[in-house]
Amino acid sequence: MPKYAKSAQEAEQNLQEYCEEIGFDPEWVTPDKWASSIRIAQDKDHGFEQARKTIDSDKEDMVRAGAKDARKARLAADASGLLDTVKGHYLLKDTLVPTILTQCAAAYVGGERVNLGLGGSPMDPDTYGELRSEWRQASGLAAGGVFTDFVSHAPQNKAALGKGSVGETLAKRKVQGNLLVKIGGVRFNMHIDIA
Repeated sequence: MPKYAKSAQEAEQNLQEYCEEIGFDPEWVTPDKWASSIRIAQDKDHGFEQARKTIDSDKEDMVRAGAKDARKARLAADASGLLDTVKGHYLLKDTLVPTILTQCAAAYVGGERVNLGLGGSPMDPDTYGELRSEWRQASGLAAGGVFTDFVSHAPQNKAALGKGSVGETLAKRKVQGNLLVKIGGVRFNMHIDIA
């Protein structure tokens, strides 16, 4: 196979054949993206190899979008309707519980990180104790739904335990509490800095 296409027709034919090989219908690619792939296939520096990579990427995007839609539908079909329930619950609506569950749900739908951090100033220990109690209340409202396995951990001095570093960053953990929940079987961990 030549490195690049000499014409748009050659590029299009080659890329359509490639789509057939990988079982991907090019109809799923927007006209602008398809035209871009054809241009890339004709570029002497990029050629067919890079154009095929763009098609692979388009196929992956479609698969990811389908998975995202499935997670969104699963959350929408939550038997307990937990997100709406806590937002309207007389004891929980003005707490951080709806905020934390909404952040976790957004990460679930988006297929994002499972380790999250609650922003803002460090929370005082008494307020965190109340939040742990509210977390348990939310757990009781989730019965039979998508949200399961609510857990809360007492504050720990992460630095004293040798867990002060935050990945490859310069940030340092000090005292931290953790609220955990599974959504559709995926465990999310909300880290909360404690004063």
